[in-house]
Amino acid sequence: MSDVFEVYNRCGSCRSFRVDYTDRLGRTMGHCVARTGHPNAAAHDFGCPEYHLDRTRLLPGTMVPDDADLSPQERERKRRVAHMHDVQRHAPVPRRLVRDDEAPRLRLREIPLDEEGATMDRDALKQVLAEVLDEALGLSDTPMHPRYRGGKVIVQPANPELQAKELEIDVLFRKIVSIRDKLRVLEQKINAAEKLDHSEKVQLESYITGCYGSLTSFNFLFKDREDGFAGQ
Repeated sequence: MSDVFEVYNRCGSCRSFRVDYTDRLGRTMGHCVARTGHPNAAAHDFGCPEYHLDRTRLLPGTMVPDDADLSPQERERKRRVAHMHDVQRHAPVPRRLVRDDEAPRLRLREIPLDEEGATMDRDALKQVLAEVLDEALGLSDTPMHPRYRGGKVIVQPANPELQAKELEIDVLFRKIVSIRDKLRVLEQKINAAEKLDHSEKVQLESYITGCYGSLTSFNFLFKDREDGFAGQ
């Protein structure tokens, strides 16, 4: 009996398919030598996990995948290897905790300051860098007036039966200094913005100046008047 030709992933194009007969409807029937528990099969049935392509039975012009010639076991092994490579490629780099004595010590080389050979040690260089960064970002360690340290701000409602609200002055002062520093950074960003024209910068800076003027009421908390707010 002549062999049958079928498209990819049909029993008729599998190397395990054996032709037995053709039924009344013209369908090619046979059996599978790879699946002993299910020997009866039709050529037009879809392939099972044991499907293995036989190109001599393939219908001409049929599209087949790149791994069509691999056995099911080889195809599964290839899929698992590709999956493992993908997992390893996206896996986080393992980190190991080290003791203090194992941690590397970063050393800053001494930087000469003048022709006489004077140098700056590591602590002095860190202090200078911190001051430069604070000045560039508009940040500073602003001291509060000593008379208000440890004090409280009490907001008493008009109704004496209601509980008053208390807030530590130190907390209030830190929030005010934070607002001041952020306004300074915002002002620097506006001045450096290239997409804003001169009129837009002037308008935005006027809003910031208004915020400074509204916050001048808290200048009494600053130890140095120069650290406070200026309304102009």
